[in-house]
Amino acid sequence: MKLKYVTITGIDARTDLARLKEIGKKYPFAEFGVLMSYDWSQNGHRFPNPTQILPALRGSNLNLSAHFCGQMAKDVACGDISRIPNVDDAMSIFKRCQLNLRASGMFNTLRRVKPCFNIEEVIIQMHTPDTFKQFLKEKLPQHASYLLDASAGRGIDTPIEIVTHPGVHVGYAGGISPDNVASKLRTLLEHESDDVFWIDMETLVRTEDEWLDLDKVERVLSICQAMLTYYTPCKKG
Repeated sequence: MKLKYVTITGIDARTDLARLKEIGKKYPFAEFGVLMSYDWSQNGHRFPNPTQILPALRGSNLNLSAHFCGQMAKDVACGDISRIPNVDDAMSIFKRCQLNLRASGMFNTLRRVKPCFNIEEVIIQMHTPDTFKQFLKEKLPQHASYLLDASAGRGIDTPIEIVTHPGVHVGYAGGISPDNVASKLRTLLEHESDDVFWIDMETLVRTEDEWLDLDKVERVLSICQAMLTYYTPCKKG
């Protein structure tokens, strides 16, 4: 399979944006996720104040994705973006958005989901491969891709079960860290398929007190770069 993005989720109020921009230039396959919630102030350090972080990221030229959580994710799934803070900034800076919700209880709604803002790709979080396979049995929404994430942002190391479906873009998460990213990425890159995928990590690239750790981020991305350098010529051969 072919890697498109390595997503680092959880830009926060203490993230050094100047350094993040340099990291983004060095590793063009890196995508940086911003966790978005109406209750951001009650959800810990990894949820920044959207009225501050979104204007700060405008014009950064980073690959950015919005990760909508809780009621905000449900509203976006239903097409209601009226309550999203700084909605104009959200419209201009995000290339993808992700809906962090319990998909199994919202199949009918999610089959009708449409891109919001100017975003062309909507990522639907699936907590188990079985849930995802059940969703795949009926009509799929356009412009949607899917993140397999049994950990749901908790940093629990879960085995990768590869799911392929014609024309469907799938990402993988679940306890990915600087210590295991090489083995997990190897499993995906060595799978005999031309499918494009991405990997996502959140908890295990943070400090013990929950701030994004750019040293860990750079370590992860450098390992991924080395893996891509090794596997690309192998695929061509």
